[in-house]
Amino acid sequence: MSTGQTTHLDRALPRPIARRVLREEIKEYLIDAILRGQLRPGERIVETRIAQELGVSQTPVREALRDLELLGFVTSEPFRGTRVRAFSHEELVQIYPIRAAIEGVAARAAATRITTEQLLALEEQIDRMREASELGDAATAIEADVTFHRIIVEASGNRLLQQFWTSLSLATTTFLTFSVHRRAIEGLAARHEPILEALRARDPDLAEATMRRHIEEPGRWVYEALSRERPTDAPPESEG
Repeated sequence: MSTGQTTHLDRALPRPIARRVLREEIKEYLIDAILRGQLRPGERIVETRIAQELGVSQTPVREALRDLELLGFVTSEPFRGTRVRAFSHEELVQIYPIRAAIEGVAARAAATRITTEQLLALEEQIDRMREASELGDAATAIEADVTFHRIIVEASGNRLLQQFWTSLSLATTTFLTFSVHRRAIEGLAARHEPILEALRARDPDLAEATMRRHIEEPGRWVYEALSRERPTDAPPESEG
């Protein structure tokens, strides 16, 4: 790492660090940038630029990008380079039932495992959503939304479940939801409160059912919004 810059990685990484650890940290750095909307769907990721920004060589950046391609966060094409994956309309609609299933299982497990500190963290994220929505700050609202769901998935204690959740690029689809339907940000905090109450009650059945409804509802909004955008005589958009 260079000594003349202060970056996310400078603050977070111990020194010295093994190349594999550096690769993982760069991967997390890029995932975070994608989830926050700093790197948008379709945007090109330039290895040299990322390496310069982080003060590292291109090799661990290239390795991290290969990992992200396997996870479905980016795509790589000859002569076009690496870009943040852009979801098709069909993929965007189809991912919500998968999210509902995965996060429903996570909420059920979290209901009996979640700590007081994690419950307080969820309450804090709801407060952030409320404040951001009132200010029209979509970026902060998205970040709080994603953090809320991540806390629950982590509280489940199921590492495999956490990997599935991450690989779905859930925050990317959340960002796209906001772009196709304003309703996703309005009342965002209120929509998360029943989940928090179910977890406070430590009721697995209620937590799972509430989480599934919470995710299935915007899935219907996305479907309706995209259906209105597509001409009635247009063929379905191909996947991938």
